[in-house]
Amino acid sequence: MFAPFLLATALAQEPAPGDATAPPADPAVAEKKRPFLMEVNFRGRYMTVPTGTLDLWSEAHEDDEYPARPDVNAYTLGLEFVIKEKSANGIFYIEFFKPLIEDGYWDDIDHGSPDPLDGSWVDFSDEFSFVNIGANYAYELHATKWLSFLFGAGLGMGIKIGNVYEWQPGEDPSNPEGNNDNYDVDCGSDAAAYDRADPDGYNCHYDAEIFGDVPVIPMIDINIGVRFNINDRAAIRLEGGLHDMFYGGGAVGVVF
Repeated sequence: MFAPFLLATALAQEPAPGDATAPPADPAVAEKKRPFLMEVNFRGRYMTVPTGTLDLWSEAHEDDEYPARPDVNAYTLGLEFVIKEKSANGIFYIEFFKPLIEDGYWDDIDHGSPDPLDGSWVDFSDEFSFVNIGANYAYELHATKWLSFLFGAGLGMGIKIGNVYEWQPGEDPSNPEGNNDNYDVDCGSDAAAYDRADPDGYNCHYDAEIFGDVPVIPMIDINIGVRFNINDRAAIRLEGGLHDMFYGGGAVGVVF
């Protein structure tokens, strides 16, 4: 007869779910979740200016009579920090930008009376490069949990290292219609720019520094890409677009 009484007493001594007498949860266990993710990525890009674009303002000179126009390519390597919400991405980067342009002859398009000898010889110093810093915004469109597409743009600046030197065609200093911009007017006054720059030829002093005292250049970014999310622990991004030049590249890193 005492069994029902003992059972009721035992049940009364157990705290009910949500009972105020239950011990409080450890606040260290209840970790507050951050409303955004962050990434640290290594990035690389290969850039180029298409031949068709160069043809709009410069002669190619594909025959052997005059020096051929150089190709314009470059690469960048750098790091980026990303603050990522569901659809918004803030991308902050620093990178090393190295042009891959050989010294060569640049002859502008002549309309009406072509003159293949009025171009300039351009020489890039060995250290010529830029350190770029900038920021982009990218909108992210999710296809699946692990695949998404990004569309973005941004601005930056390139801090110049080294310089670019120009030799112009020789001009007779007595000719009032000449440009008379030669550093040494007596060196190759009737010679083409590539002959005036030739160390085995006239070996004239260069006439101008193309960038002069300009320490920085603007960087304009327009990007479109695809992103692969690896369980919110790592990410791979492949993209292309405009980074002052047309480019293709990617970024890979950790998510935390």
